[in-house]
Amino acid sequence: MKTILHLTCDFPDPLVGAKTRCVVSLIDNTPGFRHVVYSLNRANWRSNIVALPFGPDRTAVAYGAPPKGLMLETRLLALSRWIERDLAARNIAPDLVHAHKLTVEGLIAHDLFRRRGIPYVASIWGDTDLKFLAMRRDLRPRWQEVMAKAARLLPIAPWTAERFIADFALDRGKVETLLPIVNHETSHPSTLAEQPRFATLFNLDVHRRKNLRGLIAALAEVRRDDDRVTLDIWGAGGAETLCDIEAMIDKAGARGFVRLMGRFDWSPEAVRRLNGYTAFVLPTSRESFGMVFVEALFCGLPVLYTRGWSIDGLYPAERIGYAWDGKSNEDIARGLRHLIANEKTIKASIDELARGGALDQLKRQAIIARYTGILETATGPAAPAPDRAPA
Repeated sequence: MKTILHLTCDFPDPLVGAKTRCVVSLIDNTPGFRHVVYSLNRANWRSNIVALPFGPDRTAVAYGAPPKGLMLETRLLALSRWIERDLAARNIAPDLVHAHKLTVEGLIAHDLFRRRGIPYVASIWGDTDLKFLAMRRDLRPRWQEVMAKAARLLPIAPWTAERFIADFALDRGKVETLLPIVNHETSHPSTLAEQPRFATLFNLDVHRRKNLRGLIAALAEVRRDDDRVTLDIWGAGGAETLCDIEAMIDKAGARGFVRLMGRFDWSPEAVRRLNGYTAFVLPTSRESFGMVFVEALFCGLPVLYTRGWSIDGLYPAERIGYAWDGKSNEDIARGLRHLIANEKTIKASIDELARGGALDQLKRQAIIARYTGILETATGPAAPAPDRAPA
């Protein structure tokens, strides 16, 4: 069985449990490999490295480093040497390293490649990686080397692939989009809303990054044309966040037509309720992908997303909703009006995509097949499943 070493800052562990499960989903669904995970957690203004095992082949690591990318390469190279020693002490010889973020874990993977010759693949998360590239322009030559030496580069969205290919003159043949696995992937036929009703769903604590203020302002503008239009805000957040959002609603004069709905549990009843909205809207300023957009499409809902970010490039915008320009709140209002006026047409289009299999690329089975192929290309065939004999 081939051994894959995963370097990731996004893996739930005893140090930080509330992390995305994207990496967990990839690992859990590719059992033909041995997956060794180092879950990385930066400790502000510390200099030491501390490890805490939390399962077979699972190690949570706290490593000291300043914030805002200061001493980024220096501290990550020290962490690379620590991981190298720890692997040797545990008698683990990886066949491949998967760095789950180009600009952070990619520096460690590249160092292991230089020192030990271990090939690596690197995921690219558009928003985060672009922020690091802008913040530490002095490291751009190093990151270009990381990309040049990677066996495969795995952007998580089509727009990310196109942007990095253009900005860094990458070989398109070594770039392969690997979408995140979503939790809800059962297609539901669209239904027409009884009145113009919009839904949004996110972690309320990051409402500024999700441009909730701009969305509420746009909705208030659209209500001047049709006072039936409403917005339901799904999601949970802290006490201060709830107070801030309620104050924002009051300041916009939106009391009564913008409502906080609480946590969304993705139960069959909740999905049916979501299915009854006109559209799902989330005009985030910057977004690497946004798995909730995919889940909304599976619920038969048109989506308002950000042009040049998020799920842009998966399908033509007119087939699934509206891509706002990311700068103008007036364009959010145009998008809301477009979704109201074209609800029937767009929902019919989404149903057609689902029936024709065009949404299948977003499902777990397709994503895992692609990931397995990437691993097998780099390491050789996966081990057969335990319940079947080798061919």
